[in-house]
Amino acid sequence: MAKLPDDPSGSRPWTGVPSASRPDPDYEAIGGGVIDDQVPRQAEAAPEKAGDPRPGFVEVVRAAALAAWSDALGSFRSWWFWLAAAVAIVASWALAAGMVAAGEANGWFETSIPSAVALLMGAWLSIAAAVIGTLHGLRRPVPGVVRKLLSGLLRGAAFALLSGVILIAVAVATGGPIAVAGAAVVVVTVEVAVFGLIGAGCRECFAHAIPGTVLAAVLLAFLGMGNVVATVLLLPSTMTTGQASVPVNVERDNTGRITAYECVGQLHTVEVANTDRVAWIAASNPAMIYGGVAAESVPQDNEIAWVLSGLQWAADGPQRDVPCLGGESSDSLPPTLPIALTGMVLQGAVAALVLIPGQKLSARRG
Repeated sequence: MAKLPDDPSGSRPWTGVPSASRPDPDYEAIGGGVIDDQVPRQAEAAPEKAGDPRPGFVEVVRAAALAAWSDALGSFRSWWFWLAAAVAIVASWALAAGMVAAGEANGWFETSIPSAVALLMGAWLSIAAAVIGTLHGLRRPVPGVVRKLLSGLLRGAAFALLSGVILIAVAVATGGPIAVAGAAVVVVTVEVAVFGLIGAGCRECFAHAIPGTVLAAVLLAFLGMGNVVATVLLLPSTMTTGQASVPVNVERDNTGRITAYECVGQLHTVEVANTDRVAWIAASNPAMIYGGVAAESVPQDNEIAWVLSGLQWAADGPQRDVPCLGGESSDSLPPTLPIALTGMVLQGAVAALVLIPGQKLSARRG
């Protein structure tokens, strides 16, 4: 019998059969590693790269929306939510009707204007929405900013739709503009959501409920009433003198406001109220935001349209109120920044100031 050749390494006879430790260059593994005989699998040698386990933006929003709907549904099933909504609507109507009745009794208006009840009711509903949103934010600080915002918008929409229906009925009954109901629906929805974020942020800033409630109450009081009071008190300090020329080719709107003009002649001294210096303080008030939105929907020839347009003119400053100030014609004036947009930005900034640290402190406490 022929003797097998020795192993080149000299350790054992060469059998002619390749092994894992001594592969034969002329030997090809069947299946290329798929069949597990003596050759390791390629899948084990080079495992596939795992996919990114992080959910995408759509998945995050969908999960937040479902959680927000579940949270809002808990409020819709609670009779406390609907009782608070009913009380807010009745109180808003009573305050608006009382203000109009007091104004007529004291001669604040030249004629009786019952149509102002609908306008003022929308303003009070906006403030009531801020109160409801703050209370829900304090009581139900759900996790996640997106979930907080969406659940607040859902609750706000429910309260706003109910308020809008009642406001339409009041507008029809008093002869007021029905369009204010649409403005109220939009503003009420947003205010419930934004102040819900403020309330939740204040609650999460502290381990106990009382300090967070106190902070939320202070912010609510300032944004809901204190900013308007501060603006009124600061208005006299804005009176100064300036230089203006003579306006010609003057055009006015239905309320008598000057909308376009040209300037001629030498400059002369005039008294100027720089209302724009303090008007931004009141812009964050929910009622002011509502007035800015309603001004775009109420016809200019309406008897109460001058009130709404006056808010924007105060925010624009003396350039809109004093023609040819500094010798500049209306074509040289900068574009108007909507007071409603200014107010919403300020409210969003306040919400961020309490929500961001609140989230961090809450996560640190575990």
